[in-house]
Amino acid sequence: MKMLNYPLTLFLLVTVSVMPAYVQSKTTTNDLVRTTCKQTADPSICEAALRSDPRSSKADTEGLILIMIDTVKARFSDSLRYIEGMARKTRDPAMIKALKECAHLYQLVVNTNVGVAVNAVRLGDPKFGEEAMLDSGNEAEACRLAFPEGKVPGPVTGQTQALHGVSNVAASMIKILE
Repeated sequence: MKMLNYPLTLFLLVTVSVMPAYVQSKTTTNDLVRTTCKQTADPSICEAALRSDPRSSKADTEGLILIMIDTVKARFSDSLRYIEGMARKTRDPAMIKALKECAHLYQLVVNTNVGVAVNAVRLGDPKFGEEAMLDSGNEAEACRLAFPEGKVPGPVTGQTQALHGVSNVAASMIKILE
């Protein structure tokens, strides 16, 4: 009878000795996301973005920042496609002009600001990256302001707030490196 308990005891002993290391590795990653996000302009946006990206589970602080910059790029790219789709559907000259202005601003973010931020983080000059991400948020706001008063499409207002928010989070994450 004692021989039957020996394998079970051995299994439990191994499991109990390995479990703390597994739990600690999960806790450490979660703590890094939480600790990093607490230092940002909007911790809830930060945590939602990082936890939705599987790369964050193995990232250090710089990696988390680069993931957030990727999030900025993805959100501006999605908004750019939406704006371009709206421009193809409308016949209102004032709306077309505003939508083209938005497309131009969003292309600047995707094609310039994101690259500046990534290079600044990787090369250890975070101030330029922070400024690029703050500028991205300003570009989103400039898009909204390009529309004639009273003609801002509802989705653009929501997108502006979301883009501004994620850009500010990225900027405050980069500031951690200063």
